[in-house]
Amino acid sequence: MSKLNTLSGGYKGSSTKIRSSNTRPPVASPPKVNADELIKKIKIWHADGILDNKEIIKIIQQLQTIV
Repeated sequence: MSKLNTLSGGYKGSSTKIRSSNTRPPVASPPKVNADELIKKIKIWHADGILDNKEIIKIIQQLQTIV
């Protein structure tokens, strides 16, 4: 008998059963975004020079693709 046959002999017997429990932590729902607060932040970012008109237009275009 070859070594391959003797090594695989133990694995041909009964099937193994998984006895572990799949406990997953509860999935937390993401926080809701307050649209009014977001608008205020965007206005502040624009006033501070963080966002320019081109970037605001990009944001608007992306929002329009969602709706």
